[in-house]
Amino acid sequence: MTVRPATPEDVPAIREVADDAWWDTYPGVLDTDRIRAGLETLYDPEFLREVLDDRDDLLFLVAERDGEVVGFVSARQTFADEVELFTLFVAPDRQRDGIGTELLGAVEESARAADAERLRAGVLAGNAVGRAFFEGHGFERVETVTTEVGGESHPEDVLERSLDDTV
Repeated sequence: MTVRPATPEDVPAIREVADDAWWDTYPGVLDTDRIRAGLETLYDPEFLREVLDDRDDLLFLVAERDGEVVGFVSARQTFADEVELFTLFVAPDRQRDGIGTELLGAVEESARAADAERLRAGVLAGNAVGRAFFEGHGFERVETVTTEVGGESHPEDVLERSLDDTV
């Protein structure tokens, strides 16, 4: 498996992974309209191409196996001592293959190189798989905030992990 920076040519594959992961993960957490709206807003192909072309401050990586994009992660250093993960999704049929762990490890490596002290991630309340993934990698819930998905407010658990911790 290869983890590499995403390019505009990866947009269709990123969108496909996002579609599959959202429809696998969020029923029961979000209603159908929120899933559709979230995907259309966050993974609009033109928006993604613009992000990949213009956002030098954003780390956006894809995991590729056998020439196929099977996961992606995006993160940004939000404070001098903190890197926030915005997305981490793996194709449902490839979950539990270590892909998410590899993507998280690449973000961690980048964060350490930038002298960050901690990682932070938000997980929609009710996303038991996402929360278990991060907790399994040493993250702990520090607060619950409200985030907007598809025009509606939803609770989101914020999890953090010190980069001093080894997992």
